[in-house]
Amino acid sequence: MENSKLMSSGKVSTKELLAFSIGYLGLQLGAISANYISYFWTDIALIPLGAVAMIFLVSRIFDGVTDIIIGFLIDKTKSKHGKARPWLLWMAVPSILSMVALFYVPNISMTGKIIYAFIIYNAVALFFSTACAIPLQTLTSLMTSSSKERLRLNMVGQAFASAIAVIGNLYAVKGIAAFGDGGPGYFKFFGLLSIIAGFTMLITFRGTRERVVPTTSKSDKKLTLGEGFKVLFSNKYWVWVTLLQVSSWLFPALMAVNIYYMIWVVNDPDLMGPFMSLLFFAMFIAVLILAPLSQKIGKGMTATLGMVLQIIGGLLPLINPISVPLLMVASGFRGAGPAAMLGTRLAFTSDVVEYGEWKTGVRTEGLIFSGTSMGQKIGLGLGGALVSIMLGVGGYVGGAATQTASAISAITFTFTWLSAIASLLAVICLFNLSKLQKDMPQIMSDLEERKA
Repeated sequence: MENSKLMSSGKVSTKELLAFSIGYLGLQLGAISANYISYFWTDIALIPLGAVAMIFLVSRIFDGVTDIIIGFLIDKTKSKHGKARPWLLWMAVPSILSMVALFYVPNISMTGKIIYAFIIYNAVALFFSTACAIPLQTLTSLMTSSSKERLRLNMVGQAFASAIAVIGNLYAVKGIAAFGDGGPGYFKFFGLLSIIAGFTMLITFRGTRERVVPTTSKSDKKLTLGEGFKVLFSNKYWVWVTLLQVSSWLFPALMAVNIYYMIWVVNDPDLMGPFMSLLFFAMFIAVLILAPLSQKIGKGMTATLGMVLQIIGGLLPLINPISVPLLMVASGFRGAGPAAMLGTRLAFTSDVVEYGEWKTGVRTEGLIFSGTSMGQKIGLGLGGALVSIMLGVGGYVGGAATQTASAISAITFTFTWLSAIASLLAVICLFNLSKLQKDMPQIMSDLEERKA
């Protein structure tokens, strides 16, 4: 036990860092589909916009519940592999099967298609976006207790994710076309990405270790789910970090409107690939720059700087909505901005874990990370639903040869103003988390004294 405590504060090896980062790469491979699922449903499967919006919204209610349940189960898990790592092993195959089925269009009635889409979308959310993502995120607080090492894990992991996002989004449209027109192309291309994503979870499972142990005997107490909720909501910073997840994940969810913008505003669907690739390339470069910067100015200031860049990127196209050079500049800002949040967001959550143990004497990584994951899912679901709602309000007609002026305006508003508003909400959350950052040295010192 003492050895585990000593190792927990040490530097994570390069081999283990790479294994962990490959998991992030896999999560991003799965996330690429989020940029295309709305368009696939409305214009390939021809599912009505209202039904698509309801799928997004209702699914997030289920998702929020399963997040908490999975987090609770992670805290209860005891095995020779730890409590988070085994989930990556158990959920790899179900994740692959459900993700492969996501872009399949069954030859059934429209009602049947809607039910199928709802069931499979929620299966992907449960097996991959929840039961793989939460354990992977929780590992940052279980592999090491060093704040710097946790930030390093997140920064390098996001660099891997950004790199694969550049490649994946650059070739997504061409890849879909190469596999066939319409539905078959989507099914084969995203099916391939799904299989690779599932195998990355196995690599992370095999290549990482859990070392952090509770500092007090009180942490060994078996909590009921109700007691866990009480501990969770007594942690004021958990509330703010969860709201931070909601607001910061609105932006990537709103990127579902990008394909509509390129098709109907710019009149060049092929621009989607370069636009998204430049966005993720800027994100990749920004992560490399922001990693050392965050060590100097702190993760709070770094994240706030990123959100300001994101606001600028959101509003720039208003100057000239169809200017390709301006769109490329905006893409750079839209990529660099989120990089700051991607690299620091889970580090904030790890701090909230330490604060919770410091305040209550109970360490609940699984519940805290599942709660913030719930915030992520709410943000993604709300953002996806907002895209569908705005398209519906504007009178968008899926599969139509032309769109009305009101539909074009709705697409433009979502692409610009809504993206900027989401980033502004994140800044408010960061302001309320700033006090925790000031208190962290004393909190960690107190916890180390309890260990001793």
